[in-house]
Amino acid sequence: GVGAARAGNLTFMVGGVEQEFNAAKELLTCMGSNVIYCGEVGTGQAAKICNNMLLAISMIGTAEAMNLGIRLGLDPKLLAKILNMSSGRCWSSDTYNPVPGVMEGVPSANNYQGGFGTTLMAKDLGLAQISATNTKTPVPLGSQAHQIYRMMCAKGYALKDFSAVFQFLREEESL
Repeated sequence: GVGAARAGNLTFMVGGVEQEFNAAKELLTCMGSNVIYCGEVGTGQAAKICNNMLLAISMIGTAEAMNLGIRLGLDPKLLAKILNMSSGRCWSSDTYNPVPGVMEGVPSANNYQGGFGTTLMAKDLGLAQISATNTKTPVPLGSQAHQIYRMMCAKGYALKDFSAVFQFLREEESL
């Protein structure tokens, strides 16, 4: 997202002619700490949509687990600490927690501003859906994540960071 680009921590997954990749690699390392050659044209995009589909799924799972824990009376910071030292740990819980007040320097601490937009996540999930259809690959959780992020866009979350799924779920439960 935006913050990672500013910090030079993006991961670039690049497909194309290997000599052209090698020529561009130095430039890409100005914005990204990981620059990976994936193979022929299209493989970088394939890696990106697979990664973002998993990210969307894990963010929804983290948001659901945190919401349930809070509803069960757990302090969100304590629950995040437990998750992050247990088998539920993932990037969405330990680096980019979606619950306001759990972490500083993440979009949830800034009214879900900055970061990777919900519209962009919905777009990438749409690309994953098209790819899954074209390859006859079952992706039931990816399909559900796509539907959730599309609903978020329709309900006013389009310009917020994708971690706003926590806020979206909390609002949906009150309906």
